[in-house]
Amino acid sequence: MSEPGRPLLAGLGIGPRIVVVFALVFGCMGSLGLLLMKNSLLPTFDNMERNFALDSAKRVVSGFDEQMSTVSALNHDWAFWDQLYRHMQRPDTVFERSNIGQEAMQSSNLHAILLMNLQGQVHGFGARAFGGGTVAQAGDLVAPLLRRWARQPQQAGRTACGLARLQNALCVVCWTGIVQSNGMGPAVGTVVMARELDARTLEVMAQYAGAAFTVENTAAQPAETEVAAVAWKLPDFNYLQHGDLQAQFAPEAITLKYLLQDLEAQPLAWVRIHMDRKLMAQGQRVIKDVLVQLAVVALATGLVLLITVHWWLVRPIARLRLDVAELSATRRWEQTLAYDRPDEIGALTQGINGLLAVLREQVGTLETLSSTDALTGIANRRQFDERLAHELVRLGRRTEPLSLLLLDVDHFKLYNDRYGHPEGDAVLRQLGALLRASCRQQDLPARLGGEEFALLLPDTGDAGAAAMADKVMKALAALAIRHDSSPTAPHVTVSIGIATWSTVLAGGPAELFAQADKALYAAKHGGRMRACVYGTPAVPRL
Repeated sequence: MSEPGRPLLAGLGIGPRIVVVFALVFGCMGSLGLLLMKNSLLPTFDNMERNFALDSAKRVVSGFDEQMSTVSALNHDWAFWDQLYRHMQRPDTVFERSNIGQEAMQSSNLHAILLMNLQGQVHGFGARAFGGGTVAQAGDLVAPLLRRWARQPQQAGRTACGLARLQNALCVVCWTGIVQSNGMGPAVGTVVMARELDARTLEVMAQYAGAAFTVENTAAQPAETEVAAVAWKLPDFNYLQHGDLQAQFAPEAITLKYLLQDLEAQPLAWVRIHMDRKLMAQGQRVIKDVLVQLAVVALATGLVLLITVHWWLVRPIARLRLDVAELSATRRWEQTLAYDRPDEIGALTQGINGLLAVLREQVGTLETLSSTDALTGIANRRQFDERLAHELVRLGRRTEPLSLLLLDVDHFKLYNDRYGHPEGDAVLRQLGALLRASCRQQDLPARLGGEEFALLLPDTGDAGAAAMADKVMKALAALAIRHDSSPTAPHVTVSIGIATWSTVLAGGPAELFAQADKALYAAKHGGRMRACVYGTPAVPRL
């Protein structure tokens, strides 16, 4: 015990004094550095996790709305089917057996089809077994619909969709008033369709959303200890009745819950998304590891590091903090922190680089989703531009043909004005599927925006491109999508401009695109419903 009036370290030699002072100073500086890292890194990682969780929830919940949109499009087509209209006026057993009989239902992607007259009486019913082996009954569909129409009578005559549990199977249910194909005349009944959201469908939705989720009955909710809860708001959907999302935060995971409601706006099931907080967990581990390593370094190398502490600890930590802040601000996650040091700073850097690798993988998944057109499922403009630039770079090394087709739906505004935008979207989806089915594996179909599409054809010259254009126009004509407002044809048609890359083109992708666009203009100017190769007359109508 030191004597009164003497300094605390007076009894120690210079060496121990320096070591003790260094230990105190190093401890303070190390603590300050860790505090800076904790206050800058952890909130950044927490914000990243929250944003990624919200985006994942949007994609998952949107998947349920897309399922209803798919059934809605099919339901709407049936409702405007003249043969079905005549069947409702004068029942036809051959029609019923051919379209909703047992064999027809087994080959369809629907699990129940109900035909109901204006008095709510069953006029025809077909069903096939759900994944659990049970089969829906007509009453399973009639009763909830009649109750909903009693509350909202305006929905009885238009296309509407909802969710329901039929024979303990979660299903999409859509209904539309049956009218003539031209939309004229009074409705003669209602066509109702149901499709099960089985395990395979939910698995595909999860793959598309990039996030795993479960669907749980509202009556089977386990008790949870909520560490923190936040109410988030999702964008408006076409068919889902609300956008309320519950987020529960725990140190190890984020749990997101969305309540699905049935046809009567009653709780039906919870969509639960469970996401491990890998970034936060790794950040906590990195900080703990650094704390241990700093203590070991302070004891083992105190005298030497006392002289170099400013250069080997304070500055690297400050630089590391700035680099992480810059990465967070610029969002260039492909970069890594280049600190090649075999000490605790190097270990910290490796830990952060590990976190960045995880984040880079997740961002890569999001970028893959962002390169696909959400409506048609084919490539969007961004992926098209990148692929075109890549192909031209490749042609700089090898002499091979490359053709570009620009397609534009003829009189698409007139189509939307007459049939409505949902039907216009259905046409765009059909055209996207047609282009995808017509292409080779190395070809790239893309939607550039609105009603404009493109086909990029590697290793294809003028003749091959013209043959592809003819193939597309014939396939579209075979679909016979009705377009009564078109002055060109009674069905939906396209105009196509074709350009083939030449080594004399100095303008690169822009010039090739401009040539295809000029050819497209020539095809439109020549009367539409035709293809035109740049520099040659338009191909005559089909």
